Order: sequence, then structure tokens, then C-alpha cells
Amino acid sequence: MKLLSFAWKNIWRNKLRSGVILAAIIIGLTIAVFIVAFGTGMAAQVVKDTLSRELAHLEVTRQPFLDYGDLEYAFRQNPLEAKVREIPEVVGVSPQVIINATASTPHNIGGVQIVAIDPEKEKTISELYRCIPDSLGNYFEDGITNSILIGRKFAEKYQLKPHNKMVLTFADKNGEEFSGSFRVCGIFCTSSPSFEESKVFVKISDLRQLAALPNDSIHKLAINIKDHNDAVMLSSVQNQIQALLSGDQTVRNWKEINPIMSVYDSFMGTVFTAVVAIILLALGFGIVNVVLMSVMERRRELCMLRAIGMSRRKVMNLIIAESTVLTVIGGFIGMVLGGIIVLITSHTGIDMSKSLSSYSVIGVSTMIYPAITLSYYIKISIMVILTGILAAIYPARTAVKMKPAEGIRE
Repeated sequence: MKLLSFAWKNIWRNKLRSGVILAAIIIGLTIAVFIVAFGTGMAAQVVKDTLSRELAHLEVTRQPFLDYGDLEYAFRQNPLEAKVREIPEVVGVSPQVIINATASTPHNIGGVQIVAIDPEKEKTISELYRCIPDSLGNYFEDGITNSILIGRKFAEKYQLKPHNKMVLTFADKNGEEFSGSFRVCGIFCTSSPSFEESKVFVKISDLRQLAALPNDSIHKLAINIKDHNDAVMLSSVQNQIQALLSGDQTVRNWKEINPIMSVYDSFMGTVFTAVVAIILLALGFGIVNVVLMSVMERRRELCMLRAIGMSRRKVMNLIIAESTVLTVIGGFIGMVLGGIIVLITSHTGIDMSKSLSSYSVIGVSTMIYPAITLSYYIKISIMVILTGILAAIYPARTAVKMKPAEGIRE
């Protein structure tokens, strides 16, 4: 305790110098905490947006459908759907028919994936119905046969508006073509232009009739559970569903469906931790300079302490204590300020529509809600303490190498 008290007094012998480096540490750590929180929030937002609109937590399909995507690789909707709904952790189930087709209008023609859904059941696993502005139609609420829900980018590409008509054409494995005219009921807007352009949604009953499919034939059973982040729950439900399957049917969780999503959060965490390390490295050089100058200014005093019996270890511990105390105080204040900023922005969000507009093509939301976990705070705290200790090693070694007799004579 006396050592810390002594170190504290020595730090403030030169108030201006110590104040400048302390301010630098505070600003640096405030920025570091916010950077980590911003990166974590961005990663979490990407995963949340993707799972709420594009992916289900679990999906049941036939393996040949995953391999080839042909219309013929369907399976019966029941009794599987009813059995899956009985699992307590399951909160939503939606049957889907998926067909790759050609879309055509008087203005354009191109490929698109048709996702045929039961609109009410789809609401239990997707928030797409919330993504339709009032001015751009509705979510299959008009009761019209052969209505279609399209994305904003698809609408721009094919020059379509609500109530306009378009034609979808697709073929079975024998080359027999099916074609139908669909009327746009609504246009959805998301943070992913690629999703908006590549998929269109129709009612499953309309597509079954058009393609002459059995009434209970589906290509995918999309399933949502209570908490997709709970690895134990996700694995448990997946195993329960797998036990209900037969033949070449398979169930995959969202991490297996889109592996990029499963590593995105950890990857972003690693990247921003590296950024924090770089900030602390830069601050470390400043701390080395301040502590070394302090040691050289107190050369005679340190030599005197050595002459009256203070050991090399105690001198080294004193210098390390000075550096660590300075770093820890600045780090603590910086993390508190950073935490306050994160707390405020986590509620209001940060609109990055101008800065991140080019990244929206890969599904990065332009509204970011910073967030930071306790584990990151602990990690940064450890890095701060290590910075203080490592920054003191060179000045401390310089201090213990001083010869008491020469220092006293100066």
C-alpha cells in the first residue's frame, strides 16, 4: 500500500506531463470501448436482420434438393409439421415451396427464386411483413389470386409498382414449362439489396395449383425457436427434429445454412480487439516516454534510495507501480466514459446510411446499435493492466542499472 501511495505522489510531481498522458489514455480507452461496442453491435445487427427476414433458425429439406434444387425433390408437409409444433422450444413453423424461375415484364427479363409461403404461418418465422411501407402495398391482404410480393431492388430492375402484372416461368425435370401471371400486392424494403433482387414471394396455394403439385408437397419446413443464440437449445431441438425425419430428409441450423453468419460475430470481435491492441500499443509508447523522463529527472533521488538500502527489486516495483497506476486510472475513466456513450447510443442507434450505404449490398444494416459484453470489458481491462506493466519495463531497467555513487555525486 505504501508503494502505491509513493507511486501516486511521484506521478504528480510533473502535473502537466502526467495530465497529458492521462488525458491521452482516457481518450484512447473511450474510443477503444466504443469501437468494440460498435463492431459488436454491427455484427449482432447483421445476424438479427438476416435471421428475422432471410433465414430460419432451423430448416428441414431433402438432401437431393440441396444438391440439385429440382422441383421433384419435395416431401410431405404433414404429419411432420404437426409433430415439430409439439416441441416446446419451437415458436414458429412455416412450410415453403421453392422454385427457380424466369421473371419477365415488358421492361426486363431474368432469373429469380420463387418462395411460396402460407402468409400467416410465415409471420411466425419472418418479419418480412413488417418491411412493407404503406405506400408500397400490403402483405397478401387483398385476397387476390396469384398475388406476389417483391423486393425494392427487384421492382426497380423490372420497373414494377403495386398492382402491376408480371410473368413467372419455370420447368420441371422433364422440361415441361409452367407459366403464370402474377399481380404485385406489395414491395418490401430491407437492408440487403441482393435479397430484395433475388427472391419473390407468392402464396403456396397459388403455386401448387400452377405447378400441379400435391396439396401437402413442400421443399422446406422453416422453423424458429425461442432463442437462436442458445447453442444447447438449438442443438437439442435439431436432434429432436432429426429423430422425426426419414429417408433423405435432413435438418440444418442457421449456422450450417450460412456459415459466414456463425463466424461473423467472433471475426468482428477479433478484428476490433486487434484495433484496441493497436491503440494501447500507441499509448504504451507514450507511457514509456513519460515514465522514462520521470526516472531520469529523479536519477539522484533513486540513487540515494539505493544507497540507503532499497533493493533493485523495490526500485523496479516502484517504477512499474507508477506506470500501472497511471494506466489503470486512465483506463478506468476511459472505460466508464466509453460505457456511458455506448449506453446512450445503444438506445438511440447510430444512423450510418451515408457511410455504410455501399455495404448494404452484403446485408449490413445502416442503423447500428452499439453493444458490449462484460467479457469484452474484462478483456480490455487485462490489456490495459498489461500495457502499464510492459510500458514500465524499460524505464525500470534503466533505473536499476544506475550506479548509486555516480548518481549521488551529480
